[in-house]
Amino acid sequence: MKKLIFISIIIIFTKQIYALTSSSYLISQLAFKNYDYSTSLSDFDLSENFYSNAELLDKIIAAVIMEDLSQANEIANKLIAKDKENQEAYIVKLAYLYVNNDIKKIKKLYEEIQIKNDLINFIFFNNNELKDKSIISKSLIDIVTSSFSNSDQYKLNYNFLLFYSSLAKIMDKNNDRATLIKAELYQNIEQFTIARSIFEIIKPSSPFYLDAQRSLAISYLYNLPYDEALEEILKIIKNNNNNYLLKKVLADFYRVKKNYELAIPIYSELIKESQDDLWNIYYMRGICYERSDSWDKAEKDFLTSLDIKPDSPNVLNYLAYGWVEREIRLDQSLEMLKAAYNANPDSFYIIDSLAWAYFKKNDLEQAARLMEKVIDLAPGEAISLDHLGDIYYAMNRKREAIHFWQQALEFAEPEDEIIEDVQSKLDNINAG
Repeated sequence: MKKLIFISIIIIFTKQIYALTSSSYLISQLAFKNYDYSTSLSDFDLSENFYSNAELLDKIIAAVIMEDLSQANEIANKLIAKDKENQEAYIVKLAYLYVNNDIKKIKKLYEEIQIKNDLINFIFFNNNELKDKSIISKSLIDIVTSSFSNSDQYKLNYNFLLFYSSLAKIMDKNNDRATLIKAELYQNIEQFTIARSIFEIIKPSSPFYLDAQRSLAISYLYNLPYDEALEEILKIIKNNNNNYLLKKVLADFYRVKKNYELAIPIYSELIKESQDDLWNIYYMRGICYERSDSWDKAEKDFLTSLDIKPDSPNVLNYLAYGWVEREIRLDQSLEMLKAAYNANPDSFYIIDSLAWAYFKKNDLEQAARLMEKVIDLAPGEAISLDHLGDIYYAMNRKREAIHFWQQALEFAEPEDEIIEDVQSKLDNINAG
């Protein structure tokens, strides 16, 4: 645990200082912000002296992510000449010397700079002794994974995460975990073509092959046209002996595409296999039944899911909200939603459901307070805007109700299934 205390500081980096106004400079900066690392390096000239320390660091990061360690090392040397305490520059330099088997220079550099940086020591050294290359690679990935577990995903600095995962991959070509994580990071920043090309590097003999195939299938699910995605997912399943996790991606594909009648039989097959995530399969099938207007079957699946895993906030929320909408079991629903909220207090879906339960219980002040919080968290959520309008109308705050119903209409999508109802409420008020 002690080793990881310092890791959270690696995500912090200094604000860019703009030194130029040329179009090439602006293109380079925009490319880096958009995770287009190749373009960000295209016009870089190491002989120029106008780059700020922050800009040089960006170029180092980009070069490492492109897995050009030689170029990254040249830029690192320039940055070190200006900033003798830049840890990423030293990490790159040490990695470059290690890859080139220049152990004497590593030890000399270690002595010269008398490294007291916890992060550098964690990566490269153990009791002042240089680690094995594969252990260094593993240490770099430990930094990435610990950052994920200790940070809100929306606050992650993907440039640095890709930097460390790429360096891990450079240090040990056989570290397929590093390759998988790098591809998943690219997928998270919606660079799907690059992500797929990296997933495909992992060979069938690797213990991470099935993980890569599953991630590929998920990528197809969300980023290819329906027929093309389905073809690719079915091909992956066939090539991997109908693997359970891959069949689950197919079921999820049909569910996401609203083909519930095709998703339900696959979830039913998965239930028969009784894997560790059985509670989740019942939950997913329950969603399909609910969306197909088969509430009795959905309710049964949600209850079965909770029998297996009683503390799942999402299942508690979905079932309780279904009861609240039907105005049954309101007291039980309220307690379930309180438990869901305590387990996941940042979910605006759960807060919306809790507010709606208070509304149905006629606790309008509490309902308004919670629904206002939802709107703060998700200002464009049409169903929540509609709900807040209903709450305000019940509180005789009609002007505010009209305002939020109008906003709900503005943001509503056909799948929200509220457009006609909201329009009817506005029409009735106008008629009155």
